[in-house]
Amino acid sequence: MKKVALVLVIMSVFIMLTSAAAAAIELPLRVEVNGERVYFPDEQPFIDSNGRTQVPARFIAEKLGANVTWDGKEKKAVFEKGSKKLVLYIGKAEYELNGEQKKMDTAALLISGRTFVPARYVAEAFDAKVSWDPDIRTVYINTNSKPSGKKEGTKIVAGFEVPLDTNLAAVEEEWGGKTEACFQINLLRADVEGQIEDLRQILLQKCDSSTVDEVIAYVSQKKERKYYLPSKYIYDNKSKRYIWIKESFMEDINVFYCSASYTRSE
Repeated sequence: MKKVALVLVIMSVFIMLTSAAAAAIELPLRVEVNGERVYFPDEQPFIDSNGRTQVPARFIAEKLGANVTWDGKEKKAVFEKGSKKLVLYIGKAEYELNGEQKKMDTAALLISGRTFVPARYVAEAFDAKVSWDPDIRTVYINTNSKPSGKKEGTKIVAGFEVPLDTNLAAVEEEWGGKTEACFQINLLRADVEGQIEDLRQILLQKCDSSTVDEVIAYVSQKKERKYYLPSKYIYDNKSKRYIWIKESFMEDINVFYCSASYTRSE
């Protein structure tokens, strides 16, 4: 019996060690553009301290069909495609898109002589859709995602195009005689990260990217159902509307797209 017990102990320890070793293996970070993997010959993409995927500027520019130039004096990378122009400054959160000053939650970096830029901000500047799969550490970029009328597999909610297969709830509400949109993230529904990403892409149809980033950053604070998320209004300069994140006590996070002239009592 002692020998059997010893064998069982040894087997248990072996299983624990092999499981720990497997957990320690981290998949390489991948970037795909329109279903095609982007290969980086030397410096590899990485996730920075702000949770953003940083990629070598030249390679992401080529895949997006943009031209990129480097200004060493001003330490800036300039991306151009058609009439669009994106300027990112090394080490600065402030950037320019078509001459308009904006701010992101990270910064471009210069590492070993290579310029790294946040993939999402570059891709979305040129109307691409970006999504992230944490399970396989893959960034997906689709350059053919800009809505042009109602597409198959979608529905229209208060002027927004909403995927039919999303777990994000989307409904229309009457406010002050106007039909407005309400989007609901539910922490008990499947794929919470997918719900948040769908909310991002839906709001980008009408709102400025900096506004959407602020909304997503705010709702992403709530990771547990009993975490209290205070109410917050965020004004969007592009649409001249408010995004109202209603206070959340439990699993639901309700995000309303409101008329600037309408004030809702809470």
